[in-house]
Amino acid sequence: MLLRSSFVLGLLAATALGCPDHEHEEAHVHEHARRAKTAPITITPPTRPLEWGDLNIIHTTDTHGWLLGHQKSSSPEPNYSGTFGDFASFVSHMKDIALERDVDLLLVDSGDLHDGTGLTDGFPDGGVDAHDANQFVRQLPYDLMAIGNHELYIYANTLDMYQNFVPSLRGRYMSSNVNITILNKKGQVESVPVGERVVKFETRKGRKITSVGVLYDFTGNDHNTTVQKPADMVKEPWFLEAIKDEPDVF
Repeated sequence: MLLRSSFVLGLLAATALGCPDHEHEEAHVHEHARRAKTAPITITPPTRPLEWGDLNIIHTTDTHGWLLGHQKSSSPEPNYSGTFGDFASFVSHMKDIALERDVDLLLVDSGDLHDGTGLTDGFPDGGVDAHDANQFVRQLPYDLMAIGNHELYIYANTLDMYQNFVPSLRGRYMSSNVNITILNKKGQVESVPVGERVVKFETRKGRKITSVGVLYDFTGNDHNTTVQKPADMVKEPWFLEAIKDEPDVF
């Protein structure tokens, strides 16, 4: 979508510059003069090349709907001006490099997709916060994602995550100590994990991974959601069973 939009804008700009109208031509001269006076935005270059290992991880967290990136020109804001589309492109290129190097690369997120922009909170009645913004997030090839506390302030948001977002992660969304109360298929009230308690898988290179997504001792969650204290969670039979294995990475 970003590439398509840029292409269309480029065509429009070329058409405008080719317009023979004298007034338009004069306007273009003024516009070029204005741009010439604008100081170029300086972006600090990387301090060193990225170092690759056998197992590499790209980690995101607390995106809070900031899909556009920082827009201010004062330092250091330009360093954070990449859009979510830029990040998606970066991930794609890094995945290709990982294949060339024959190493593992995982994409991981630790939650808080909600609350932060007009795309993620303040929807009018009938809308669900972050439902639309999350359509962009779900297009990235996340290997693991964990729930954040900002997914729990409003029950409708948690329910939307459970019903519409979590399934798109295909068993890789973790909520080890977070439950949501729903009506099951029999019409009975039931408390179930929002995502998976534990996720186990093998990487492309055969490394065994065991993952849990644990939320801290959070008490600000909405009704019909529950957060178990981590100190109690580690005593649960499912957790004790999960850690019996000896994976390459926990």
